[in-house]
Amino acid sequence: MSGPIRVKRFLRRATGLGEVMLHDLNRRRAGRLACIFYYHRVSDIGFIDPHFDDRNVSPRLLELHLAALEEFAEIVPLPELHERLTSDRPKNGKPLVSLTFDDGYANFRLNVLPLLERYKIPATLAVATAYMESSKPAPFDRWAKKNLGRISPEAWRMLTWHELEECVSSGLVLLGAHSHSHLKGSECTPGQLHDEAHVSADILRGRFGKPHAQIYAYPFGNSLLGDVSEDYENAVRSAGFTMAVTTDVGLVGPESNHFRLPRIEAHDQDSPETIRAKSAGAIAPLYLNNWFHKASAWRRNRAYKNIRPPVEAKT
Repeated sequence: MSGPIRVKRFLRRATGLGEVMLHDLNRRRAGRLACIFYYHRVSDIGFIDPHFDDRNVSPRLLELHLAALEEFAEIVPLPELHERLTSDRPKNGKPLVSLTFDDGYANFRLNVLPLLERYKIPATLAVATAYMESSKPAPFDRWAKKNLGRISPEAWRMLTWHELEECVSSGLVLLGAHSHSHLKGSECTPGQLHDEAHVSADILRGRFGKPHAQIYAYPFGNSLLGDVSEDYENAVRSAGFTMAVTTDVGLVGPESNHFRLPRIEAHDQDSPETIRAKSAGAIAPLYLNNWFHKASAWRRNRAYKNIRPPVEAKT
């Protein structure tokens, strides 16, 4: 296998080893910090596309993650995280963790919900409201569109409203918005950002009630690349959400901006040991990602500044 995904998987394995080493060297968690994990697709696929990231974790690996977290950490619903961070430290000394799942794939209902029920673990499911009930891959799912002929619908299908109701009725799943149309914030006008936040909030409140429109997960979600701007944050606030999560690398503390909470991706290169290390705060190797994002943003801004306006023809 060759291509950018090979490099990405290698870096994930390398950073995972570094995280485990850091955790083994220092098992004391510093300060009042918590880890928000995020997942996407949870399916049995059986192949790796060298050019497109499937953003997938197998059901078996997810169960290993959940079993490790259930033993090692204290898993709390995301809306309760700040209160727990500002209250007295738990007597058991376990790290605080919240789980989030983005996009709204039907395999959440098929493969994730049974595991949450087995381990009695709460989670937040952030859905892109425009694509619920969709009969084809969502526009943002480039991996599924490319590999449609070799994967089952279970790998790409979006949830139906009825399946979402089943998830909510479990009492373990809190819904949130992953925008309406999953647009990239850096490419949107302020009006589009307003609509992405407000339309998704109205749909979730209308169908499931206000508690299920508390949390917003920014699509793409990287502040360094412009996906989470001040305009976007203001749109989310005005839509009535009480907190929002990014894909920025970091841990959450009592002073964290509730509308730009960092998260840690859980992926298919994470062993149970790596998940425990991440939940305990051993995430220094992940900050290499920030360096790459900063370099990318710098190159993009430099290229933009070097574009010269066209010279008008003399008459």
